[in-house]
Amino acid sequence: MTPRQQMETISACTCKITQLYGEWAKHYGMSYNRMMILYALDQGHGCTQREIAEGWMIPKQTVNTIVKELERNGYVRLEAGRDRKEKLVRFTEAGRTYVSQALGPLYQMEERTMERMGPEQCRALIESSAAFALALAEEVRHGA
Repeated sequence: MTPRQQMETISACTCKITQLYGEWAKHYGMSYNRMMILYALDQGHGCTQREIAEGWMIPKQTVNTIVKELERNGYVRLEAGRDRKEKLVRFTEAGRTYVSQALGPLYQMEERTMERMGPEQCRALIESSAAFALALAEEVRHGA
């Protein structure tokens, strides 16, 4: 397989995974972007709307709209960040309960998927994904 064919296969797999997450979100009554924002916030530490937008490739306005809705519903609070402009978004207790219910089935599905793959394939996937991300970042930032 040529490098071009390898990239086409990687891209097809990446797109399929994204499509399946979108399908899951729709099945559970939420948008893909809402699911990913909840996922980002559930990583255990507060983050800014900018960090979510940049890190998860979600438009800033979409992040802002969803965060404001979550805040109105009492699921998140905004706290002072590094400066006056940036605020950390954190779950409230009600938000912790909500995200547990909303994403619990997703986490269970992910865990079953990883169990089906087995520890060796999981380790290989993690290592190769990290290596690819690092090599691609170097090319994007310093390549031709």
